[in-house]
Amino acid sequence: MTITVETGGPIDSIPGVIGPAASTFSDLILQVADEVDDTTGEYAGQIQAACYAAIRYCERDVYYFNETRDVTFSTVDGQEWYGAADNSNIPTLGRIVEAYCERADGERTRMRRVTPEEIELTADNSASSGEPYSYTYFGQRVRIYPIPDATVYTIRLQLGPYRLATITNASDSNAWTTEAFDMVKARAKYILYKDIMKDADLAAEALNDYNDQQSALKAETSRRNAGGLIKVTCF
Repeated sequence: MTITVETGGPIDSIPGVIGPAASTFSDLILQVADEVDDTTGEYAGQIQAACYAAIRYCERDVYYFNETRDVTFSTVDGQEWYGAADNSNIPTLGRIVEAYCERADGERTRMRRVTPEEIELTADNSASSGEPYSYTYFGQRVRIYPIPDATVYTIRLQLGPYRLATITNASDSNAWTTEAFDMVKARAKYILYKDIMKDADLAAEALNDYNDQQSALKAETSRRNAGGLIKVTCF
């Protein structure tokens, strides 16, 4: 007996695949909603809040996509403190890895980081002026010493972590919704299960997923930045 199966032809209703580079905050919210089975939109507000909270949590750590050496400001004659007016990123700095003083001819020197207490004792009425060679970070501002003279220097900051631009619209996208999509998603689900749905078992599963995703990103960051150590061997 022959069984004949008649097909309906190609399926045209399958949505196009969204590439990782095109993922937006809206895509993140929709994916979280789907995975926590929020089919009615009951948790729509909490899901958005959880996604924001997940990003705030994750951005405290360093990955290959939230480092930068492009935060700079120019010195002003007689000014030792520099803040938001000099570069909007200064008040939100995660960590200053290195600071450099650059002259107009392109020559660059590494600045020495000192404690706020140390620079407080040197930057008094007897303070010298000239090319800055030390700095500190206090009260969400950068303080440099010696106090700059009339020569304009460029202070370059190498940062890690560096806070990316804040997401303000559903269509916004940055590295947290692309490179770290899976890690942020897992953290958001953990927050939802722990704080909103009060489901300890699902919260534990989501936390394990988050730890796996974070470990993978940390490993990739180490590979990209060549963070391994070379061991000396005697022959």
